[in-house]
Amino acid sequence: MEIYLLAGITCLIAGTNGVDRDFPPIITKPIVSQTIYEQDGAEVILACEAHANPSAEYEWKWNGYKIADNEHIEEDSNSGELRIKSLTRREIGDFQCYAYNRIGGKIIKAASAIITVEVAFLNPWDNDPAQRISVKEGEPVKLTCDDAPSRNPPGQFKWYRGDEDGGEVIQDTRIAIDAEGSLHFAYALKADDLAGQEYKCAIFNRELNFIKLGSGKILDVTELSPLPDRKPNVVYYKETQKALVGYDVDIECVFSGNPLATISWKDKDQQEIPSSGRDRYEFIEESHRILRINKVVETDEGPYTCSGTNKVGSDDRSTFLNVTSRPIWVKALSTLTIVEKRTAPMMCKTRPSAREGPNSPPEWFENGEPISQVKVNSGKYVFEDNGQILNVTNLVKPDDITCYQCKVTNSEGSTFGSGCLDVIEPIEIIRHPEETQVIMKGDIIDLTFIAESDPAWTLQYKWYFNDEEYQDRPPFVTYNETANTAYINTESLTDEEYGQILGVYTREIFHLHERKNISTTVQEKDKEEFVRGSSPFNWWNLLYILLALVILAIIAIIIYCCCCGKTDYNVDEKEKGLWNEPKQELKYYEFPDLPQAEINGVEPKRQPLQLTEDPVNFEDDESLNEYGDGEDIGKFNEDGSFIGVYMDQGKTEPPPAYQTQSKV
Repeated sequence: MEIYLLAGITCLIAGTNGVDRDFPPIITKPIVSQTIYEQDGAEVILACEAHANPSAEYEWKWNGYKIADNEHIEEDSNSGELRIKSLTRREIGDFQCYAYNRIGGKIIKAASAIITVEVAFLNPWDNDPAQRISVKEGEPVKLTCDDAPSRNPPGQFKWYRGDEDGGEVIQDTRIAIDAEGSLHFAYALKADDLAGQEYKCAIFNRELNFIKLGSGKILDVTELSPLPDRKPNVVYYKETQKALVGYDVDIECVFSGNPLATISWKDKDQQEIPSSGRDRYEFIEESHRILRINKVVETDEGPYTCSGTNKVGSDDRSTFLNVTSRPIWVKALSTLTIVEKRTAPMMCKTRPSAREGPNSPPEWFENGEPISQVKVNSGKYVFEDNGQILNVTNLVKPDDITCYQCKVTNSEGSTFGSGCLDVIEPIEIIRHPEETQVIMKGDIIDLTFIAESDPAWTLQYKWYFNDEEYQDRPPFVTYNETANTAYINTESLTDEEYGQILGVYTREIFHLHERKNISTTVQEKDKEEFVRGSSPFNWWNLLYILLALVILAIIAIIIYCCCCGKTDYNVDEKEKGLWNEPKQELKYYEFPDLPQAEINGVEPKRQPLQLTEDPVNFEDDESLNEYGDGEDIGKFNEDGSFIGVYMDQGKTEPPPAYQTQSKV
């Protein structure tokens, strides 16, 4: 959780370039839940600190409620300090700090981790008479720590000879104190007999820094020589042991036996653990009776086996380590900075440890108060994934600048998260070149990109030319700092340089929370091949051309039909009577061209009419046959029947249809 909060602070402060901007409180102390123990009557001071602009003010909650006027507890809204004047069991409980400021006319609150305050105490033992225990040398001994008094915290077990002045019993390979406080001798020696003086169990309270003794035992040891050999025997272990994810755990086996047993361990996969330890496994004392696993993870769950061996025999036991946890963060609630009009996903995603029951759905708070159902019903807040994601929609600055908290609970306890939402203005492109620039040598290429953004965030820029990145600027680009313009003057380029400037110029404009890319394509005029990224082909132009061609074709067909086509001659009833098939026969004897009409007022030349005083003799075959200016235009048979009128165009004989016509 500490990492998430520090990241949130960094995101809010970094990149502002010293701009005096408003942002919600980010608590820097306390950021990890903890329990503190103080003795009765002690003064307790809790500190709370936060980054914010405007500066934060502070208030505390005690067991979830605001601290009302209280003569025993004081809080300073300016410094964030809370003071318990004289601690008693009346003031114990959970304390949580809220840092708040005002942005956009409303109060915004961030919540700290929870600090639990407890009174440290250690009650005295009951004065019960000492218990007498008798053994022979070489036999195992167990002195139990009975009727341990109530205490907070649990404290540490020790044993003393007589009283504190008699000296502490020091543990070694033969002597051990187990997790429940019992004192073990792997085998007894006459030297362990204190001649009627008691062994006393002691509980040491580190917070109070004192010891209380009780549960006296008198050990009588009968001398025996030589000491008998005994095979190892497990005299203390736990069948199951619980461990919390992220904490250290000690698994213990105590052996009796003479000679002393050599102790070895196997991990949950029944792999031997070296005597020097391995990875997160270590042995904290010489005898190796305690295996410590540092910073337990879920995969540590399983059976761990201890074995004790000497020359007489061996013994072993397995302890099943049950790894559990309070809700484990998958995605902790953290501070987000989001651009206006977008949706902010506030995450409170947890999971239980492996093979454990489910967590409760998150409880959500806004500025320390339960989420308003009005906002949920309005669609402003949308929950997803069983309430683990709170989507804040259609962000508006400064209305949606606020802080959220969530709490998730399971059988092992609860997990609390806090994060704020900061809303900023988007990047706006206020000037950019045309999408495509068609140029010729001597033109100026415009590459000016100008943008604005939230004043709290300094804009950064990158250039790309044909997908190659340039930290400064692409080749041949000139930047005018006074006019804030960028351009390429092609007039000053050589032909070789001019050929290198065609392509796609992209300006990337960005800051930590948003980025935009704007491009312009530069291509040469009257070239069929365009550089990569040119504008797509205009299909409408092709459609217009095809339509024009179709119209022209239709007009041409109409003109051809009207001007060049041939029509049939209309035959009247008299002609039908003269000819059997007049239409075919007229086609056979095509008419000569008629004289052209007057053109531009000039009459065409005509053959002058020749008059003769000699009458035409229709009975004179030769004169009839010769009539017509030397051309056969009228013919008759010898019997006087009319052959027809036709031009002699190489036809030596009239068509058969005329050979039987009567003379007209």
